[in-house]
Amino acid sequence: MSEPEGRGAPEASGRDGMTDSASLERGYRRLLACYPRAFRRENEEEILAVLMACAQDGQQRPSLAASADLLKGAVRMRLRPRGPRPRTVVAAVRLMCAGAVVELAALITIMATAGSVKSTVIHSYPDAWHGTLLHLTVDEIAAPIVISLWLWLAWANGRGRDVARLTFAAFFGLITLSMLGALAQDAAVYAPADLIAGAVEWSVALAAVVLLFSKPSSRYYQQGAAAVVRSAG
Repeated sequence: MSEPEGRGAPEASGRDGMTDSASLERGYRRLLACYPRAFRRENEEEILAVLMACAQDGQQRPSLAASADLLKGAVRMRLRPRGPRPRTVVAAVRLMCAGAVVELAALITIMATAGSVKSTVIHSYPDAWHGTLLHLTVDEIAAPIVISLWLWLAWANGRGRDVARLTFAAFFGLITLSMLGALAQDAAVYAPADLIAGAVEWSVALAAVVLLFSKPSSRYYQQGAAAVVRSAG
């Protein structure tokens, strides 16, 4: 017996009762949610329309290739700097990367000279032995953390995040306090190589701070803060 005229075949549905197109659209929207909010507000519907138009009949979820492309695009968009960076910010970011290299060199110097430093302190400054040992141990443990912090601050400041600029200023204050503490413990006498490495790192941090708080850099960070406020709204 034939079916009544005008009655078409039912639209395919997924396991959860959704149609194929609805299920596919939901999958694409989940991937597009990885993009910044401001970008989605202006482009999501247009991109979604193109993706749906290119989908195969009966497709229920995004393909692996399309998912990978969308995720890579989202990562690039979130990592790229907001607009062109002024030369002062570019130079400051490069100095921060150099600071990580200097900190690595300082760690190598501390480990290479630890034996001679300990010997000098034991024979010439026995009363300072425990303090010196503690200082060397702390430096060796903290160095990898400091290297990671240098690199993270370089990335965050390159993104135009004003909080990263303020964080670096506080980081510079800690480096300054560390230098003053080393000088107070007569590090110039029993650990001159370590003190020189620390002085180089302090100089790099000082130059980066000056660049970050220059007028061109301040305008750049203010624009970045305004963009964050707009996207949040």
